[in-house]
Amino acid sequence: MGGSLRSPSIPLRHGIFSAVIRVALVVGRLNVGGAEAELARLARRLDRRRFEPHVITLLDAGPLADQLGDVRPVALGRGGKWTLGTYRALRRELRALKPDVVQSFLFTENVFCRWVGEGVVVSGLQGSLTDAAETGPSPKLWLERRTWGRARAVVSNSEHYRNLYHKLGLDASKIRVIPSSAEIREADGSAVRKELGVVPEEVLVTCVARLVERKGHEDLLAAKAPVRLLFVGDGPMRPRLEGRGAMLAGWRRDIPEILAASDVVALPSRFGEGCPNAVLEAMAAGRPVVAARSGGTPEVVADGETGILHEPGDVEGLRSALVRLASDAALRRRMGEAGRARARERHSVEPMVNRYEALYIELTGSTSPV
Repeated sequence: MGGSLRSPSIPLRHGIFSAVIRVALVVGRLNVGGAEAELARLARRLDRRRFEPHVITLLDAGPLADQLGDVRPVALGRGGKWTLGTYRALRRELRALKPDVVQSFLFTENVFCRWVGEGVVVSGLQGSLTDAAETGPSPKLWLERRTWGRARAVVSNSEHYRNLYHKLGLDASKIRVIPSSAEIREADGSAVRKELGVVPEEVLVTCVARLVERKGHEDLLAAKAPVRLLFVGDGPMRPRLEGRGAMLAGWRRDIPEILAASDVVALPSRFGEGCPNAVLEAMAAGRPVVAARSGGTPEVVADGETGILHEPGDVEGLRSALVRLASDAALRRRMGEAGRARARERHSVEPMVNRYEALYIELTGSTSPV
């Protein structure tokens, strides 16, 4: 049962099938984030001849709701995720919908959907258990262990998290690895550089991530590389980062243009990465990556080919990588081109969707064409 899914032997995009599989895609809110973007791509691209997607958000719909294509989300509109009222509202919605498959993407939704137990329950594993530590006792790990057996399958976007959960003593045989995807898009970053006041001879290094300690923003500041720093995202660390030399842009909807404006994309996370969406999007945009060798990042970045990896927390190694790229435009161009090719080859959207489709067909037993 374990292992990465390959494309199914039956032609998902061609032919006629006997039944439509109703899939409920559940998330807290469609925020600007990797798991939420993956949900939106899946909702848009599931083959409508074979699948009927429904999106449920525990809170309001969120800013990515307009990226669902023809799917209209059902927003439960709850005031908080981790409440009994939110759980009961989700249970009512799922029992009324009667989906064949319930696919959740993040921790709270995973636990709730397992407790509800409606349809074939598939959980998503796309990030760390906690912002404090990946291992050891924690309420999240306790809940994972208590509810793990209620999921028929768990989708991880990296081998790293399958291995970690195996080490934590959870049944890793139900984990399927489906790497995250990125869309290859052309964009013009000139307006963004003008907006930010970045002159042509300056090297702009961008970090797209929540402003939390484990993402390593302070390591970028401590590296004191001769570059302009741009932090895109928001979070509890914003007050600690303000006025320290980096431009803080908050969350932006024009990420393709932000990346096009950037010369290098950095992600010095100290832990907790699965298949980081920020890195995938940077590669798809043709930008070299400087990143910490943490979590599943080495599965995505080819060190020395599409970017440069350094050890987590190694400020000097981070500085060395930034200086090397800042001083060599030809190297930035070569690594950016190699990254785009790797993103196209390994992380295109359609293979990702095919793998989810194959999993849903397998778990529901709906494998026989008419």
